[in-house]
Amino acid sequence: MSDAAPATTDTPTSPTPTPDAAPAAPAADTSVLGGELPAADPAKEAPATTPAADPPAPATDAPVVPEKYELSLEGMTLDPTLVDAADPVFRDLGLTNEQAGKLLPLAQQVQERTTQALIQQLTDGAAAQKKEWLDAFTADPEIGGANREQTEHLAARGLDALGFTKDHPFRKALTESGFGNHPDMIRAFRAVGQMVGEDGTFARAGAGSDNRPVWERLYPNDSQR
Repeated sequence: MSDAAPATTDTPTSPTPTPDAAPAAPAADTSVLGGELPAADPAKEAPATTPAADPPAPATDAPVVPEKYELSLEGMTLDPTLVDAADPVFRDLGLTNEQAGKLLPLAQQVQERTTQALIQQLTDGAAAQKKEWLDAFTADPEIGGANREQTEHLAARGLDALGFTKDHPFRKALTESGFGNHPDMIRAFRAVGQMVGEDGTFARAGAGSDNRPVWERLYPNDSQR
């Protein structure tokens, strides 16, 4: 016979009642002017702080104006008088020697452009003068107009007789200077050409053939010295 453990009956237990939280105390009757001074907000009450100023920048050395500017430019010889003339301007601007030297390339460009403009102006002026003289020669009734071809032939003959043949430097100078178009210059050599025969010798009325050089015939007294 076995001993059986007595059966136990679970008795439900009721949870222990917890006391209710105490009700909040009623807010005191306050007004804007009648209530207590509100607690100070530390964040608001703290005085505003001014950020520290940046430390002053270290003083830089003032540009040094030399007693005399020593300037040079590669590939160009500077005119001392121009440098002396620019000296007071550089000083008024407070330029150092290095700063003044940086202006030299600009001055060189200005000089080159000025020179080119002057050359072009002279070239244009010379061309206009040559045309003016040519127009005057063409309009001259004595040596121009219908007589132009004859004049050019006689003038060339006169130049040849004096030794100024084609491609002679004197003829080139006449062309380059424009005096080859001058009516008076053309008239003078035309007159010389009229005194010269087709063979290049001077033809004189009542004189026989004279084969002496042109300069002896033009200046006979000098040839006898």
